[in-house]
Amino acid sequence: MNINYGEALSRHLETVIPDERAYSRIWLREVAPLASRQAQAVQGGLLADRLAWVFVAGYQCALRHTFPELPADSMAAFAVSEDRKGEPPLPGVTATVFKSETKVSGYKTWVACCATLSHLVIKSDRGDKANYYCLERNSHGLTLTPKYGSFLAEMSQGVAQLKEVTVGSPLEASQVSHFGLRETLYIYIAFCAWAGKFLESDEHCEALIRRLAGLTERLPLDQAALAELKAVDQAVQELRGSVPDTAALNFEQDQRLIAMYSPGIQKRELG
Repeated sequence: MNINYGEALSRHLETVIPDERAYSRIWLREVAPLASRQAQAVQGGLLADRLAWVFVAGYQCALRHTFPELPADSMAAFAVSEDRKGEPPLPGVTATVFKSETKVSGYKTWVACCATLSHLVIKSDRGDKANYYCLERNSHGLTLTPKYGSFLAEMSQGVAQLKEVTVGSPLEASQVSHFGLRETLYIYIAFCAWAGKFLESDEHCEALIRRLAGLTERLPLDQAALAELKAVDQAVQELRGSVPDTAALNFEQDQRLIAMYSPGIQKRELG
């Protein structure tokens, strides 16, 4: 992890980034060029002034760990969720092939950073037919509709509609099964970096960051790594409890970003 956390921390104590577009610009300028994903998560967390940007920082790193083919100088999203509750539900994304050309059509219902992303990774179909494709924002037939909720309210969380969008070769997807846990780990790294701005000593946060960074490279988990994951999760939750409610806009509500992963981690078993 090629970053001096203590030195970097001292440079980012009063950063204010009021909206998603501003964070996107600073992420592309100051985070994307860093050599390691762990360092990117740290720097992204240090630059954040609220948990919405902590999420974005960790999420971008998990995406690039899962799909190394993504352009380094891009903001991206991974769209998997589809409508299950509509009357009738919106159709999910499926692929058709005609004269050696693949087109995808359907809807994805949760797209992070919908207002600012430049690239969108989508999953088409299911089971043995499933594939993953990377689309550029300006792809013909792709419509992105930003929405905003009360949780991580500053971050757009929209819907993608695809109408016969032409795609290239599928992405290499051997790491997809690890995306969920790696997303958690990178978000935790970004959170620890951010939380260090509100503590008297940064040594505890730096130690947690190094433990989390090690775990990002230890998947699939063995018994020792699983025990370490559960222990470091407990430490992160204790850290969350030590951050004052006044640390950031909407912190009392948005701290659920960190709390919500813990029950699944603590119940996790091998296999």
